[in-house]
Amino acid sequence: MAVIDTLGLPNTTGRKPLIVAQVVDALGTGLFLPFAVVYFHAAKGITLTTVGLMLSVGALLSLPAGPLAGPLIDRFGPRRVLVASNLIRVLTFTAYVFTDTPWQLVGLVTVTLWGDSLFRPAVSALVAQVADEGQRARWYAMDRSLRNVGIGAGGLAGSTLVGWGGTSGYTAVVALNAVSFLTAAGLVATWRRTAVLPPAGSGPVPAGDAPGRRRGGYREVLADRAFLGVLATVCVFALCDLALTVLLSAYVIEARGLPAWQPGMLFAINTVMVMLAQTAVARAVERYRRPRVLQVASVLWMVSFALFAVVPGEHVGLAFGGLVLGMVVFTVAELLQAPTSSALTVAIAAEHLRGRYLGLEELMWGLARVLAPIVFTWLLTRGAGLPWLALCLCCLAAVVVLHRLHRVLPAHVQRETVRG
Repeated sequence: MAVIDTLGLPNTTGRKPLIVAQVVDALGTGLFLPFAVVYFHAAKGITLTTVGLMLSVGALLSLPAGPLAGPLIDRFGPRRVLVASNLIRVLTFTAYVFTDTPWQLVGLVTVTLWGDSLFRPAVSALVAQVADEGQRARWYAMDRSLRNVGIGAGGLAGSTLVGWGGTSGYTAVVALNAVSFLTAAGLVATWRRTAVLPPAGSGPVPAGDAPGRRRGGYREVLADRAFLGVLATVCVFALCDLALTVLLSAYVIEARGLPAWQPGMLFAINTVMVMLAQTAVARAVERYRRPRVLQVASVLWMVSFALFAVVPGEHVGLAFGGLVLGMVVFTVAELLQAPTSSALTVAIAAEHLRGRYLGLEELMWGLARVLAPIVFTWLLTRGAGLPWLALCLCCLAAVVVLHRLHRVLPAHVQRETVRG
């Protein structure tokens, strides 16, 4: 137990099927994620421009899914919504194999993204239910580490299948992803909370999902002015996070003219750091107030963006050294922000409205996914440093908002008491 605590891992007694389900889900996602664009182009014969349009339209049409997830989670409980989200994606990934008509694929992509948008708030809400008191941030950190491991391993397996089987390999990747969602759904559906031992001094853990009995709606959530401040920071953090996948490769290769192998190395550094350090960092900062931790993350992101902005394109070795340093600082900011921000949203939410709070958080991420490609590429064409400057200004605004939240949020929201 001492080793587990040192590593920052939570108590998982009675909840291991949920952990296995997350790993299986991440493995399947890792199989498909690196080949999402290439699959539709190579296996379905659709032009890259049309594929990009399909994915953008699907992302836009899936924006209402986050707010819709909130009432469903509050009414039916997160476990049922989580199972439903996985089953939705079982159906869509199975259907991908049997259709190659663009308009049908747009519909399937949209439904898939709806499933994704139901999945993320449902997972966050389920963690809030099952985690021991004071260990929510540790659970979010562990979930993030496991997903990185699963996605990394899935990506390697997917590369092997595609390299070995060509078009048949792409089909195998999609089919195996559907199987992974079905397996994860089965694990979550058959798990029962009665297997969880209550922590010492607490009451019994109720069976089932136990969704809140009180009724409420989004009007009550939007009246929570402190939470609106949290939502503003969520949008900023989502843009910062998406800079890694949407902006960095284009900046390194196109704007700075650096070798194409460098972004891959930078992504590898980020993945390894998250896998090895996420839970330990979450444990190290759990004694501090969450708005302060998020302020530090914002400042570190600003430092990383400044380092990215000043890399010289004419010196490959020096540029790579600067990019590596920037990536290390970026990842430390990410390690601080991700579990802390999730725990803050759950802590500020009234229990009977938790799904709606998390649904609006998902909406902020959805908006960021729609805006990031358009805004980042537009700024990049007008100046290599402009996207990084814009992100620095966003982080500065987040620091100001978080300072206000530090002053107005009650102590139990800002920091949980960890039981020994």
